[in-house]
Amino acid sequence: MTHPLTLTLKIKQDPQTLAALEDLKNSFAEHVQPLIEAALRKSKLVHFARVAVIGDNEYIQVITEYDGGHREYTEFFRRELTPVFAKIFSLADGVPDVNDPAAFFEFSKNANVRTLGLSTDGAKDMNGDQSGWLFSAYDHAEVKDVLGALHAEAAE
Repeated sequence: MTHPLTLTLKIKQDPQTLAALEDLKNSFAEHVQPLIEAALRKSKLVHFARVAVIGDNEYIQVITEYDGGHREYTEFFRRELTPVFAKIFSLADGVPDVNDPAAFFEFSKNANVRTLGLSTDGAKDMNGDQSGWLFSAYDHAEVKDVLGALHAEAAE
């Protein structure tokens, strides 16, 4: 079952934080993106992922569509990308220590903006409620199935 994540953090507006944000933006493609991409490929859970800064540096978002359990997904990326999340989380107030799995999950759950509408496949959100709507062009096939089909087609 595919789930949406729209992790949205309000960025502190002090000069130090805004300077750290600019550093993140300037180093993202060369230093951060390769780390995230390697973890995403290793996970075989994530269909799509992106990081965006919106609202004139007011918010930073980590947006993904992923398969599997919410806690397992969150914990995998907490472990694989601790320094990346520490850097992103440092931009906001009230964030947990990224080394604390329970606090990281609770924070991620609370910072996840629910999509509008209702899931059409019975998916549940991180609170166990019906998820918001998430369109899937391939009927919510899991990453492993999509990759398997692509590899099978390439082998023919």
